[in-house]
Amino acid sequence: MIIKDMFLKDINRDIRGVVKVQQRDEEIVYQELDEYVVTKELIKHFSRFYENYARSVDQPTDKMGVWISGFFGSGKSHFLKILSYLLNNQPVLGKKPVGFFEEKINDPMVYALMEKAASVEADTILFNIDAKSNTSYTSRDAILRVFKKVFDEHRGYYGDNTAISRMEKFLDDEGNFEAFKEKYEELSNESWVGNQSNFYFRGEEIIQSLAHASNMSVDGARNWYERVDQADDLTIESFAQEVKEFVDSKDNNFHLVFLVDEIGQYIGDNRSLMLNLQTVVESLGATSLGKVWVLVTSQESIDDVIKVKGDDFSRIQGRFDTRLSLSSTSADEVIKKRILDKKPAVTERLQAVYPEQGPILNNLISFRDTPGNYRGYNDGVEFAQDYPFVPYQFKLLQNIFEQVRKHGSSGKHLSEGERSLLSAYQEAAQQYGNEQEGALIPLYAFYNTMSEFLNPTITRVINSAANNPNLADDEFHLNLLKVLFMIKYIEEIPGNIDNIATLMLTNVSEDKTVLKQKLTESLNKLRQERLIQKNGENFIFLTDEEQDINREIQSISIDEMEIIQSLSEYLFEDVFPEKKFRFSNHYHFDFNEILDTVKHGRQTASINLSVLSAISSSDVEDQELQMDSMNSRDLIVRLGGDDSYIEEMEEVLKIEKYRMRRNVNDLSETKQNILNNKQAEVRERRRRVRDLLEKAVKEADFYANGQKLTTNGSTARERINNGLSYLVENTYYKLSLVKNHIDSERDLKLKITSNEGALSLEMDDSTYPNRVAMNEIEQYIELQTQMSKQITVKFIYDHFGAVPFGWKALDISGMLVDLLKDEKIRLRYNTVYLNTQESHKELMDVFTNNIESAKGIILKREKVDSALISKVRRIARSLFDTVSLPQDEDGMMLGIQDLINDKISKINDYKQMYTNKKYPGFSLLEKGTQLFDQFNNRLDNLTYFNKLVEMEEQLIQWEEDFEYIKGFYGSNQKNLFDDGLEILNRYEENQSFFENEANETIDNSVRELEKIIKNPIPYSEIRKIPEFRDNFNETFDEILEERQNKAKERIQDDFDYIKQYSKQEGISDQTVEKINSTWTNYLSQIEGTSDIHRVDALTVYSNDAKEKYERTIQREVKAYLEKTTGNKGSSSTFVEPKPVRQVRLSSLVQTTKLETEQDIESYLNKLSRELKRSIQMNQIIEIID
Repeated sequence: MIIKDMFLKDINRDIRGVVKVQQRDEEIVYQELDEYVVTKELIKHFSRFYENYARSVDQPTDKMGVWISGFFGSGKSHFLKILSYLLNNQPVLGKKPVGFFEEKINDPMVYALMEKAASVEADTILFNIDAKSNTSYTSRDAILRVFKKVFDEHRGYYGDNTAISRMEKFLDDEGNFEAFKEKYEELSNESWVGNQSNFYFRGEEIIQSLAHASNMSVDGARNWYERVDQADDLTIESFAQEVKEFVDSKDNNFHLVFLVDEIGQYIGDNRSLMLNLQTVVESLGATSLGKVWVLVTSQESIDDVIKVKGDDFSRIQGRFDTRLSLSSTSADEVIKKRILDKKPAVTERLQAVYPEQGPILNNLISFRDTPGNYRGYNDGVEFAQDYPFVPYQFKLLQNIFEQVRKHGSSGKHLSEGERSLLSAYQEAAQQYGNEQEGALIPLYAFYNTMSEFLNPTITRVINSAANNPNLADDEFHLNLLKVLFMIKYIEEIPGNIDNIATLMLTNVSEDKTVLKQKLTESLNKLRQERLIQKNGENFIFLTDEEQDINREIQSISIDEMEIIQSLSEYLFEDVFPEKKFRFSNHYHFDFNEILDTVKHGRQTASINLSVLSAISSSDVEDQELQMDSMNSRDLIVRLGGDDSYIEEMEEVLKIEKYRMRRNVNDLSETKQNILNNKQAEVRERRRRVRDLLEKAVKEADFYANGQKLTTNGSTARERINNGLSYLVENTYYKLSLVKNHIDSERDLKLKITSNEGALSLEMDDSTYPNRVAMNEIEQYIELQTQMSKQITVKFIYDHFGAVPFGWKALDISGMLVDLLKDEKIRLRYNTVYLNTQESHKELMDVFTNNIESAKGIILKREKVDSALISKVRRIARSLFDTVSLPQDEDGMMLGIQDLINDKISKINDYKQMYTNKKYPGFSLLEKGTQLFDQFNNRLDNLTYFNKLVEMEEQLIQWEEDFEYIKGFYGSNQKNLFDDGLEILNRYEENQSFFENEANETIDNSVRELEKIIKNPIPYSEIRKIPEFRDNFNETFDEILEERQNKAKERIQDDFDYIKQYSKQEGISDQTVEKINSTWTNYLSQIEGTSDIHRVDALTVYSNDAKEKYERTIQREVKAYLEKTTGNKGSSSTFVEPKPVRQVRLSSLVQTTKLETEQDIESYLNKLSRELKRSIQMNQIIEIID
């Protein structure tokens, strides 16, 4: 039986699969009502709608909105149209619309509500809002104007111009509209209806007709016509009121219903349009109270629309209280009922063959990486119901139509219902109607239904392919291309070869393996023609623009080195990102990373992880790789499995290089979107590169030490780690000699600072597990010493860290510490020999700092002779009075050094006492410092001990001399010495006086004290200091007292004089007070000083002060007299004091010696003459010494 004979109804009949809102032909309407399928879901929607609508028949309500939502193809537009027929209920070929549903609605209560609603007179206005909209409408009031337009058209007025419709309504209300139309037709020779758009070109005719049909004058009509555009005062309130007036003018309980298709798509993301709809519906509800209803359709539910807008549109939810959502189930049920309903015998036969065919079909109809709702037949019933279609096609085709609407349609036709799922299934069934039973309808059969509405960028590709001579050999290529286009935007159906094969099945007995082979060949052809591209396992249809970009991308050349470097990044930073191989808890090994001989990252390690991709190893035999691994320290990994990671990486690099070369801003929006998709493609390809490399490592061959390895592991990381483990074990074959490990610097520090002494000479593996390893180090140091090579800690690290040892630095340093403690080696650092007793910080620096480890020099230790040890002990006993020195060399040396350091510390303490003092013995202390500073940790033990023996005599002699210094500070000698220093200091302060006034006692005392003080070893003479001190002090005090007495007399004379002189009138109290203070201070200082020079200086200060205050007194007296001149009774006179002349007798008369009386007379005469001369000059003579 052929397929078209299986169906209950003729598949070639006109079923009007196209739903047109404005379709009014009665025969078409009749068929629509007759064949309309009421599904279980639709019964629920009819029930909910009529319950709410019927309520408005009995009582007022403002909940008069219905929001019908559903995806494209769900039948919401058809449902809206059927409701318009039912509510209007005008007979169709003699049968009322509600009558068609008596058998369709199996719920009597619902049908009763439908009859009740139909009994009420109602006008329905059904329209697609996008088709009725005008581009001149602003978003602020666009919905209002569309509502006004269709309302005007419903009443027979011109809807495109509110001014014209207002005129028509005015004439109609006056009963003059018909007269106007007749007059206009008479004047213009054209009918008014249908030619209203000529309004602005037929001005004179309109003015004359308006004046004729109304009570206007011609001038009045002309004036109105000229100002008509200024009178557009349409508001939502005025519109709602006009609708109310229209409803009220009809019979009681009349209803008006606006049925708006695709309101959701029209509003889109426009907030103003949503606000406009809300206000229009709210106003209609408030004014008409349920007599006016608004029914709308949208692909989105009202809640989703409001959420997307992000504003408060809560009021619209209250108006659209009735919300109906149509699902895919309803659309599927309609298709199966109207198209696929089979004859009873056919249904039985199909159900009977399913048990045999079912397993085969389930095997054929299978998808990979897709959701479970894309499936084959569940059972025989479904097979009989859906055949020759497959269940997955119902959901898939709906998604394809939706995605084509978004991405591939040339306009909005597809979304306006001009093509429906119903048409698609009918046309596909018609196309395969003559096929024999067993045929399956493939996905590409649906292409023709949508083709005429596709974007030219799509159809050009398909049409060009049809005319391509390279593809002309088989229509299969073109059908495959159609399938790839149809699933291009369906994310749930990736375009892998398994899924494509399922989509292209044409018969229940088809060999899918053969089909896949044919697909592979065809896909390669399409790729060669640049019509499709491969992205991983998926094949993707390319539009014209995508092909252009792909051709440009493919023309880019990528160097092989770029591919290798990029693959290295994934291999060594993602698939196997470890930079150290963890061999054990204690040992982690660096390794060099290499891919196809190209190095990745730093190359400082001793072993290599060398990976070979298909780029370099496609023709290399196992034996060659085994030989390569034998002569190197490499783990060679030859990647296995699928090598498409190379192609994927090359594609990524081409796309990225293309994007860098193009200025995105210079491209069209379409091409910018394509490049954005390419960026997503890059991310997907990069993910696949990583996954493919992971798989390639898991399936790789491993080679090391001349062997092809058997490495276990379920992941790439495990396999590489196992391979590296084998390489390490066989490369670092002395690694196992280290048994005990030091895991941290803290552990190393504990080892250095522990009190453990030298290791037992009889140590074995049980007492010291690292014995063999330490012997290796000791023997190597001895060998290098014999060769006169300098050995540093870093040198030891490098040698024993390399092959075949591989020991870590901390373990090596631990064994070096043991060798130090066992006195097998010495370690010099910055010219200083380090030891484990004192050099903790320095040892840690050398062992743990790379730079400092190069400064730490290791020396093989020489044993000190026991005779020398005995001498050192004897010297220490004599010099330091100690016998408690350690037995080992290092300990003995450190003990002696501690004693020497103590001695130096004592010397420095004594030196502090010499600050600003001339105490005896300082040179001895300096000599001690010089002697003992020669012993320090820059010397090795042998040199240290030999030097101590060599300097024995000097050190002991110095120690004996040092006793004098200790005695000096430990007795009263220091105090007596201080007294002597004080006497000499006092003499020095008054030395100029004694040079003129010589005193034998003073001179003798000073001379003897200087001998003692300047003696470097004065200790036996210090006892004489008290005698000389006392003699000096007694004599000095007598001289001082005599000088003080004379000075006091002179200062007192000055004081008396100036006090008498200040008793004149006009002298201020302040001056008198200063005079008293000055001379009181001078007299006080005379008493307190022990400095002869200071005593003499005070007499000079007194005389200067006397002259100063004489001048002050003269100024104050003069000022006083000037102020008081002319006052009666004033008897005060200013006494000008005579100038005082201070002279020394030696300056008046020069003489040397007076030996005779005559010499005396001569001296006195000369003196008398000089003194008289001064008196004659009105001077007062003051003789001073």
